[in-house]
Amino acid sequence: MSPRERSAVSSRRTLLLVVLTLAIVVAAVEWRPLVNAARMRSDFPRVEKHAEVIRFAAAESGIDANLLAAIMLSESGGRIAAVSSAEALGLYQLQLATARDAARWLDLPEPTRADLLTDRLLNARLGARYLRWLSERYQGDREQMLIAYNAGPGRLDGWIEAAGGYAAWRAEREAAGNSDVLAYVAKVERMTERFAERGVIVPRSPEPAAEAREEPGVEQAPPPAPAAPEQP
Repeated sequence: MSPRERSAVSSRRTLLLVVLTLAIVVAAVEWRPLVNAARMRSDFPRVEKHAEVIRFAAAESGIDANLLAAIMLSESGGRIAAVSSAEALGLYQLQLATARDAARWLDLPEPTRADLLTDRLLNARLGARYLRWLSERYQGDREQMLIAYNAGPGRLDGWIEAAGGYAAWRAEREAAGNSDVLAYVAKVERMTERFAERGVIVPRSPEPAAEAREEPGVEQAPPPAPAAPEQP
């Protein structure tokens, strides 16, 4: 084979490799949403296995149960022993210091790292109590609560101060179109709606019969306090 022929063969091989590489990249981009959707579908039942625990934490904290389920899905996918690279622990990916603060607010013993990775009820109660604290800190603003849960209240407060207010900061992030924390909030809200539609975390009640409906002016007995679910 002459030098010219060898050069032509080499060029064709290089071109083929480039085409194959581009095809792989395009396929990965095209298939990623489908892969993520499939993974998310498998995560829903895993989170719903913790429905009783989520309902207890919701009743104790006053945080919506479907929202708690969506946060669990986003944080750990319902995996009890999940550990992040930042050492966030368990179902609600709690830092140990944060979990200990929440335990103090609930008058519970100080949790250990092992507790957060094995006791699903404890992790859920502490995560919900922390969310309650964030809700109060941000005066009931759900979006700010979720951003602070994801990024930390210190970081959110710094962003707000630097921008001259929350609305100004949010407008900047919206205009930039690359805010991970706003994307997190949007995902959690979508998943909250999806859990509500599925009706497992908060079972949908049938429409009561006309004669069984609450009579106006008649005081109803308050619901009983929730009982702690049994640990598996």
